[in-house]
Amino acid sequence: MAEITIIPAKKRTAEIVRTAAYARVSSDSEDQLNSFAAQIRYYTELLRNSTDAVFVDMYADQGITGTSATKRPEFQRLMSDCRKGKIDRVLVKSISRFARNTKDSLEAVRELKTLGVSVYFEKENIDTGEVSSEMMLAIYSQFAQEESMSISRNCRMGVKKRMMDGTYKTASTPFGYDYVNGKLQINLKRAKIVRQIFTWYVSGIGMNEIATRLNKLKVRKEIWRRSTIHCILTNEKYIGDTLLQKTFSTDTLPFKGVINRGEKEQYYVSGTHEPIIEKSVFDNVQKVLAERDKSDGKIIKRSPFHSKIICGNCGSTFRRKDRKTYVCWVCRKHDGSAENCAVRQIREEKFRMAFVRLWNKLQAHYKAILAPMLRQLETLSVREKSGNTQLAALRKEIAEIKQQIHMMTMLNSQGTLDGAYFKERTQELDRKMITAQKQLHANLDDKDGERLDELRKLIGVFERAEQIDEFDEIKFGQIVEKITVLSESEIRFDLIGGIGFTERIAR
Repeated sequence: MAEITIIPAKKRTAEIVRTAAYARVSSDSEDQLNSFAAQIRYYTELLRNSTDAVFVDMYADQGITGTSATKRPEFQRLMSDCRKGKIDRVLVKSISRFARNTKDSLEAVRELKTLGVSVYFEKENIDTGEVSSEMMLAIYSQFAQEESMSISRNCRMGVKKRMMDGTYKTASTPFGYDYVNGKLQINLKRAKIVRQIFTWYVSGIGMNEIATRLNKLKVRKEIWRRSTIHCILTNEKYIGDTLLQKTFSTDTLPFKGVINRGEKEQYYVSGTHEPIIEKSVFDNVQKVLAERDKSDGKIIKRSPFHSKIICGNCGSTFRRKDRKTYVCWVCRKHDGSAENCAVRQIREEKFRMAFVRLWNKLQAHYKAILAPMLRQLETLSVREKSGNTQLAALRKEIAEIKQQIHMMTMLNSQGTLDGAYFKERTQELDRKMITAQKQLHANLDDKDGERLDELRKLIGVFERAEQIDEFDEIKFGQIVEKITVLSESEIRFDLIGGIGFTERIAR
C-alpha cells in the first residue's frame, strides 16, 4: 500500500492590498461640496491608518454628472491606473456615487474584475470580488439609474414650468452682452462689433469674408468662423427677445443634448433684455439668409454625402473640405485637432469609386447575396410571430370571420337567406373583421416588417438596374443610408434593409 505523507498548510502572510477610493458629487452646491469633502477625508484617513492596505490615491470628481462615465476625468484616471496594474481594490461610498448608468457601471466592474481589481460598495455592502456580486450590482445599479431618471424628469418639469411663465434664466451669454445679477447687459465694446457684423452682411459681404476680417482685427482670442457669424445673425437675443428650448436632452441614458427641430415645444419671450440690433434690420437679415441658402450668396448644390459619412473611430460626422484641386471629407474631431481623432481626410473621389464597385458587385450577384438573406429573415419573422399566442388567436378569428362571410354569400346567392338579414349580418362581420385586422397589425413587429420591406425594395432596385461606369447620385440615394469610415483604407456602406458591405479604398 502506498505511503501517504500529509504536508501541513502554510500560513500565508497577509498580502498588502493596494487600495484606492473614488468619490463624486453631482453639483457645485455648498451641501454637495461638504459631502464631497467628507468623502475624501473619510477614505483618506481610513486607508492611511490601515495595516493591510497601502493607500494609492483618492480619485474624486466634483460638480460632474454621473450619468455618463466619459464626462468624469477622475473616474477615467482611476480606470487607467487600474489597467496599468497600480490598484488591487477600489472603495466607493455607494453605487450611485460610482455610476447612475447601469451600462457604464457593469462595463466598468466587469473590466476591473478581469484586471483582478475588486470594487467594494459600502452602503450596499457589495464586494465585486465575490462570485455572486454581479447580479446584486445590476439590481442596485438599476435602482441608481431609475433614481437619476426620476431626478432628471423632476428637473425638466421645473425648467418647463419656468419657461412657460417666463421666469427661466438662460445660462448662455451671447457675444455682445455681459451677465450681471441674473440679467443680460450690453457690453458696449462688443455690441459695436455685433452691429458691424449685421451692417456688413446687409451690404452684401458674405459670412466667410466677415469672419476673415474679424480674425485680422483680433477682436477676441477665439477664432471667428462662418458658423459663428451665422449664429450671431440668427440669434433673436440681439433684438431683446429670447427663444427658449432651442436644444433639449434625450429621455434615455446617457443623456445627450440635441437641437430641437420641432420635437419639443419652444417658448418665445419678447422684451427680456435691452436689444443691440433693431428689429427691422434683424428681419431683413433673416430674409436675405432665407433667399441665399448658400455660402456667400453663391449657389452650391448639397453633396449626396452630406451628413452620411460617419467616423468609425470616434463617431463624429465628416465635413466637406474644398481644396484647390480636389474635394475631400474629414472627421470633425480630427479637423479640430489631430489629437482628438487619428482618422485623416479622404478624397471624395474614393467614396464615389467605392460605391461604383459596390453597386456593380451587387447588381451582378444580388440573387446569390440578397435573396437568401430575405428568405432567412422572412422565415425568422414567421417563426417569431407564429409563437405569439395573441397573434395566433387573431389570425384564427379573422379566418373564422372570412369563412362566415363566404358561407353567408353562398347562401344568399342560392336565395335561402333574407336580403335584409344578409346585409345586416355581413355588415356586422365586416366590422369585426376590420377590428381584428387592426389589432393584428398593432401586434405585428413594425421594425421587422419595415426591414423586410426595405430589403425587398433593395432587391427590386437591382432587378431593374444595370452596371454603372461612374458615380450616380440617384442610385446612391436610393440604397445607401450612411457610410462608416473604418480606417483610411476601408469603409462600410450601410444600406436600406439593415445590411452593410465593406469596400477597400486606396490610401
